[in-house]
Amino acid sequence: MNRLTPRERFLIYLVAGVLFALCNLALLSSLKSRHLRLKGEVAQKQAEIQAMKLLLSESDQWAARQAWLSAKQPRLTNPEQTRVQLLEQIKEAARANEVLLENPELGDLEVQTAYRSVSVQVSTKSSWAGLVKFLHAMQQPDRFIVFETANIQIDPGNASRMACKFKIAKWYAL
Repeated sequence: MNRLTPRERFLIYLVAGVLFALCNLALLSSLKSRHLRLKGEVAQKQAEIQAMKLLLSESDQWAARQAWLSAKQPRLTNPEQTRVQLLEQIKEAARANEVLLENPELGDLEVQTAYRSVSVQVSTKSSWAGLVKFLHAMQQPDRFIVFETANIQIDPGNASRMACKFKIAKWYAL
């Protein structure tokens, strides 16, 4: 191998230094991105641990709620009969709160992961106060009746009344 001139040696050292600096920069960049990703994962895991600790601290409350649900939530015996019963409950609450029911339609049986439900779709017209009382009367915790959809508007024919469309369901235990 020929002897290198001082200028060639300088260029070799310069290229080696630049390559060394670039490799270090790439390595540091990779380490920094990994560090940030791991820092985010640690924060996420800590949040999950806090949530689990909270759930664990409330386990007695959740067990009591589950026991209450098991004792109080009705079982579905006859879907056809329960839809009619639900419609009768809706009509009774509507009469008691001066809500006019229109176009009642019996829905289908729906099976969810935690419950089964039967539903009824109705249109209503009422005063605002009557509507609020109707909603309150229907949604008591021990009745397991929910408003799955609600479209509430001011009646175009009478601005002092409300025109609503509801899908009302009753949830039954599996």
